Amino acid sequence: MPSKPEDKAMHQLQSQQSELLDKIDELRGIGVGGLVELPQLIVCGSQSSGKSSVLEAISRVRFPTKSTLCTRFATEVILRRKPQTRVKVSIEPGDSRTNEQERQRLRDFTSEAFSSDNNLQDLIDQARACMGISDNVAQDAGFCDDVLKIEISGPDKPELTLVDLPGLYNTPSEEQSIEGIQIVRQLTERYMAKDRSIILAVISAKVDYHIQEVLNIAKGYDPEYERVLAIVTQTDKLDEGSDEEERWLHYIRNEGIKLKLGWHALRNRSHKTRNVSDAERDEEERNHFAKGRWASLPRAHVGIDRLRHRLSTILLKHVAGSLPTLIKDIEQKINDRKQSLDKLGTARPTTRDQRGFLLNISSKFQRITAEALNGIGSKDFFGGLSDETPESGDPRRLRAVIRELNEYFADAMSTRGFRRDLAQNVSEPLSDSTNPKFQSYLSQWVPEKVTADDLMKHLMRQAANNRGIEFPGNPNQLLVGELFRDQVVPWKHIAQHHLNQAWQSVDDFVQLAFGYLTDDSTKNALLVGIIHPELEKLRDSLNKKLDELLSYTTTGHPLPVGRAFLERVQQRRAENQLENLQRNLVMENTIFENSSDWDQAKFTFQDLERAANQIQTSHGQFAVTDIVIQMQAYYEIAIVIFIDNVAILAIENCLLRPLEHIFSNQVINDMDDKEIEKLAGESQEVREERDRLSGELKKLEAGMRTLGTFALGRASVVGR
Repeated sequence: MPSKPEDKAMHQLQSQQSELLDKIDELRGIGVGGLVELPQLIVCGSQSSGKSSVLEAISRVRFPTKSTLCTRFATEVILRRKPQTRVKVSIEPGDSRTNEQERQRLRDFTSEAFSSDNNLQDLIDQARACMGISDNVAQDAGFCDDVLKIEISGPDKPELTLVDLPGLYNTPSEEQSIEGIQIVRQLTERYMAKDRSIILAVISAKVDYHIQEVLNIAKGYDPEYERVLAIVTQTDKLDEGSDEEERWLHYIRNEGIKLKLGWHALRNRSHKTRNVSDAERDEEERNHFAKGRWASLPRAHVGIDRLRHRLSTILLKHVAGSLPTLIKDIEQKINDRKQSLDKLGTARPTTRDQRGFLLNISSKFQRITAEALNGIGSKDFFGGLSDETPESGDPRRLRAVIRELNEYFADAMSTRGFRRDLAQNVSEPLSDSTNPKFQSYLSQWVPEKVTADDLMKHLMRQAANNRGIEFPGNPNQLLVGELFRDQVVPWKHIAQHHLNQAWQSVDDFVQLAFGYLTDDSTKNALLVGIIHPELEKLRDSLNKKLDELLSYTTTGHPLPVGRAFLERVQQRRAENQLENLQRNLVMENTIFENSSDWDQAKFTFQDLERAANQIQTSHGQFAVTDIVIQMQAYYEIAIVIFIDNVAILAIENCLLRPLEHIFSNQVINDMDDKEIEKLAGESQEVREERDRLSGELKKLEAGMRTLGTFALGRASVVGR
């Protein structure tokens, strides 16, 4: 008895093998295969590689062998072990068939069940005619994505479902067009590209391996050959003991081109033995592989009996292993369709229905916006905490984005918010200086580097040219204001960039919100008709607020209020006087190498008197040093106020707080019927999209019900 949980699950699935494969076929039949990749075995190879003979040997049913472009479609061969022999042919319409009447006409082609395969050729010909495929190459330029289904049951049939693809070829003929070369290859590649396809690559031993491209094509979609089984046919055509025979044995032992599923060797019917019985065919095959070098191969890798068993095991394991991800994929598709249908809303033929539809969107938008501004978003729109966040921030989390931008703004103002770099305790930015968004703030202004001497000379000239009624030795207060206004020139550039960034973040959020809440057609109508005009009003309000905040700063005279300014001025004056005193107390033959030397130094009263006189002389009659001190003290207070005002009075009051009201219930109630219909009326495309999504949802839900028994069974077995 199996001991591991996965072994128990496999044992349970084996006991239900036929039912499990029937369920996968049922999924394909109800159209789930067009929405979700289904596990399958695909048979592909070059023309004349023996594909038909392989299918005949596996199914015990004689397939038509005519190799023309009439096989420009896939054939699904369903083999089931049943007490009675039956053969049935039907058509599953492809995705390219968009007309429902046409699709139903193809589905209606379902032959009666026959007790033998004598009529199989006629049935296939009738099905081809129903699909609109003839033997005339000129008439049939393209391939057909309809699937011909051949259901074969009998007591000797293995439990298998195979998808037989048209044979690859490289040379056109009267019956095979040059266009068909690419058509058949594209069809083969389309099936190989599906991750849940096991590739059965049929290769003829009588043709040089290097000119049979099926494995090379497979490698393009399965580089490690993890889902490829190579079936070598016509091995009896090799000369006994030849190098060519040994080369093929090397491949079949999986020693040359290594395949995870390995290789398998068969002996096909020849033209002379085409009418011998299946039992005779199998006996000849057993005799062939019991002789010569072929006897050295493992018996599990030769002969049709072992291939049937091998394919059944491969398919069973493949289907069983695919069930968890298949169920997960179907669940995801169901959720996607439900969300899309929720965006479209129910049918809304009347104005009342349309108004209700908009009111529902409005309520949800206000809720999402409030959550975004409070930083407490629900998972449906905002995603979970474990979601990966892009480097530029998640635009859905609006509060986090705005806070980050405010930090960039504050950092940029602290490090680049002055016209002249006076090198007076300029702080380093707290933000990541390599961040592209922060770099965009820093690029708005580059301060001008000036030395203290250059600044003093400039101010001396300014003071001399702008003397007022102040007493000699006192600063001209008008110069303080002029220097301050010159120093804050970058504020507008940096703040304008910040407001633009904040507004763009809001615009990004709004677009995502409406993309989540409704379909593209309604979203675009709302954005163009209501939302964008309202956002432009908010942008104008932001810009006006910035002009207001800068108005007095750029035109008025500094009017400091409170003790903070006076304390800063006094502190700066004291620091400046101490610095000048130290500079002028350099006694002859005395060198102060570090600050500790000052603690041990002794000075006379004459030294202090001389140093004080030098300080007064250096200040000059215009007191330009005090002008700089007062300007810098006022700048340090004003910049903090400005940063706060931009963040609160501009962004919060003029952009964020009005945001949830740009599409409120009141806005909708104030609309007339024509406006409502223009915004929420349904186009033909929307109605068709709802029908399509509803149809797909029904298929997927039916598929989930089909797999429900196995999903629950597997969960209960593995959970033990």
